[in-house]
Amino acid sequence: MSTGTASQTSVCGFSFGRNLSKLNYPVEAAVGSVLPLCDRFVFAVGDSEDDTRRRVEAISPKIEIIDTVWPDVQVDGEVLSIEANKAMTAAEATGCTWGFYIQADEVVHEDDLPLVRAAMDHWTGHSEVKALLFKYLHFVLDYRTTDPWMYHKASRVVRLDGSCDIFGDACGPGLRDYKGTVNDGYLDKRHLGKHVRWASDPASGLGGAKARVFHYGWVKTRRELDEKFQMVEKLWWGTLDPQEKDRRKNNKFGAFVDRYPFLKNFTGSHPSAMRERIAAHPPYRPGRNRWLNPRFYGQVLRHGFHG
Repeated sequence: MSTGTASQTSVCGFSFGRNLSKLNYPVEAAVGSVLPLCDRFVFAVGDSEDDTRRRVEAISPKIEIIDTVWPDVQVDGEVLSIEANKAMTAAEATGCTWGFYIQADEVVHEDDLPLVRAAMDHWTGHSEVKALLFKYLHFVLDYRTTDPWMYHKASRVVRLDGSCDIFGDACGPGLRDYKGTVNDGYLDKRHLGKHVRWASDPASGLGGAKARVFHYGWVKTRRELDEKFQMVEKLWWGTLDPQEKDRRKNNKFGAFVDRYPFLKNFTGSHPSAMRERIAAHPPYRPGRNRWLNPRFYGQVLRHGFHG
């Protein structure tokens, strides 16, 4: 198969969300971080109790807003994939080659955009490649602290040919008719198997730099963290009895505040669009060295060392 060129590669970004101000999500930075690579952008704005629609509309004339009403689905975060697929369906209707899926609390570093462009251009003519994979950095409570035990990768570029849907709690795309085995996929329920490549410059080989997603949805004050947990509990476990709800919550998220002392310090640069937010948000606690904390080694013994 031939390799695509920039002139053949068209991109429609897409996202979704509601009550983004209540959640204190950086939607302007999120959407703005991928707009340089997008010819168009579709945003599914859910019925909100704040100024979410105004904020999205003000980001760029490129953005087409779809007004939606979220269904009352309260299990496993499935409502999030329902809303993400509304945006993806609209993106597919544009006829663009690729969809750049970005969530409202995720930001792509400007230094990584050339990697994403190179990958999209290269794989355009390879119809078997359905998605591009990004490395993930999950920030917790403040902008200097990452949780290395959260997932390390997810796809954020997907081919808009009708072969994929966003699955589960909207973490990423998977093939609609996947027929492989569990072991050759990387998503929990639906898989891309061998149909995914890294968002990196193919000319650099397997050892080249890979594009990153900076996930900021858990950078919260204590009050904001409590509010987000209330939202998560409703969307994931709203119909469960209290005991099962607590069990699943603890398994999925653990205790962020309790684990903070032995999470990882981040020493790199953040996306420039986040500069003002970062300056306004103080560290959650004074400096700490996880290597001097005995509990850190217990965490490694239980869950392995992940950086």
